[in-house]
Amino acid sequence: MTTAFPLLRPRVLAVRNRWRRTTQTDHLRFAGLGLLAVVFWIGIFLFFARVLVYFQAIPELGPVLAERMLGMILLTFFSILLFSNVVTALSVFYLSADLGFLLAAPLPAGRLHVARFLETLWDSSWMILLFGLPVLLAYGVAHDAGPLFYLASLAVLPPFVVIPTAVGASVTMLLVRSFPARRTKDVFVLLTVIAVAVLYVFLRSLQPERLVRPEEFTSFVDFLAAVQAPTSLYLPSTWAAETLIPFLVPREDQSPLFYYAALASTAAAAFVVFQMTAERAYLDGWSRAQEGRRARLSRLPFWDRITARVPGVSRVARALVLKDAKTFFRDTAQWSQLVLLGALVVVYVYNFRVMPKGGGALVSQLFLSQALAFLNLALAGFVVASVAVRFVFPAVSLEGKSFWLLKTAPIRLRSLWWAKFWSGSLPLLALGLLLIASSNRVLQVDGRTMVISLATLALMTLAITALGLCFGVFHPRFDYENVAQIPSSVGGVLYMISAITFIGANVALEAWPQFRILFAGFRGRALTSGEWAGIIVSYGLVVLLDIGVLVVACRFGIRRLEALEP
Repeated sequence: MTTAFPLLRPRVLAVRNRWRRTTQTDHLRFAGLGLLAVVFWIGIFLFFARVLVYFQAIPELGPVLAERMLGMILLTFFSILLFSNVVTALSVFYLSADLGFLLAAPLPAGRLHVARFLETLWDSSWMILLFGLPVLLAYGVAHDAGPLFYLASLAVLPPFVVIPTAVGASVTMLLVRSFPARRTKDVFVLLTVIAVAVLYVFLRSLQPERLVRPEEFTSFVDFLAAVQAPTSLYLPSTWAAETLIPFLVPREDQSPLFYYAALASTAAAAFVVFQMTAERAYLDGWSRAQEGRRARLSRLPFWDRITARVPGVSRVARALVLKDAKTFFRDTAQWSQLVLLGALVVVYVYNFRVMPKGGGALVSQLFLSQALAFLNLALAGFVVASVAVRFVFPAVSLEGKSFWLLKTAPIRLRSLWWAKFWSGSLPLLALGLLLIASSNRVLQVDGRTMVISLATLALMTLAITALGLCFGVFHPRFDYENVAQIPSSVGGVLYMISAITFIGANVALEAWPQFRILFAGFRGRALTSGEWAGIIVSYGLVVLLDIGVLVVACRFGIRRLEALEP
């Protein structure tokens, strides 16, 4: 593996040279954004630490809930890593611009495979590590764990991320070898069906809705047994959790070394299987990947008719939007992810469908459907931001080396900004409003909550889109090798941190009026004039925050775009 490091050196040197070209103003901006990242990281830590301290205050059930939450978090991370590696491996192993040069060079095949494996691991795992480390730190602090827990955490993470990388890269190679490149659509559809099927079976086998309906269990012992039931002893996430839990809560049947040995040996075996698969399938798959695509969909007259019928839009804006739409649908790696968004909507609504909307005394007293509708706003905003970092943030960078054409063309770059803004915000609005409307309908919320949620999400989506374009303009990557590297850059990380902080600010401002109304209805009393004034002020601050972020992001983004050099 050490012989593959020289192939990674150009990427490291590119980052170093990009940093050297930055000015002092850029350094100050990076320092400020880095401080924002630290604040966000601390926020994650404080949230989980507070939840774990609350769990510890519940006798008997609290420790079990903390252990189960750790297993669920690791399982979620593992599932995301598995699917992310499949998508990333396709770009790194088959679509990178430098592959033709590397394959023609006198390099051992194994060295190239390992170098690409490490790139895939980093591109698909860095965000999970970023969000996972404060969670593990919160577990250690809340349980007063010793240094052995932190050492065990550092030892668990490498094999935990190697397994999905090896599996994802191997699956990608087998699929690309079996399907021609022009039928990449079939590959992604197959992967989506498999992922949705596995997720559906897993959700149904867990039956999470039973855990919030204790009346279905005959005794507390049965309820505790249902919570303690393991997900599966054959999952790497379970091995990782069972390795860490004994360092948090002492057990009589401690066997962390056994589970860590299972995790580490599986990682080693998966890496060996990846090397064997690469030796036998990679070159054949890369040869198939060179087949040209047929732009059948984007050549239909359907697109010109749609843009011609949009009133109040200039010819320049129509041409720019039409160009982006055709480019998007010509890139299989881009438009095939729409299938994944469809699966995301189905799973998202399903999660709310299985939640109870009444029946138990505790659930009915707290108006669970109204509380979930409020939390649904934050979840939907996070989904919109996650999609925006993949499609909106790279919008300017995707112009690539042809950006100089737009700079020298007789058009205003302000028109380019608004064309990309509306072509990105309208699909995100449709996605976000669909998530909110369908999930709130399942929760059977009242009309007032539905209108407030839809209006808030609409304003948040416009601001999130503007933020994405603004960060994308300030952190462009016109010389990218594959699209997956753009969202995983420093700018993508800073954008996600800013977007989540913005969503959190919206939720915090709406928390007080929402729960004032909720508890007033619970107590059966009318709101006082002072409470109504506070509610109006809170909602007014939400509107000012969203519009302010939208205006500031657009203003700075347009200025930066006009000063940007290709």
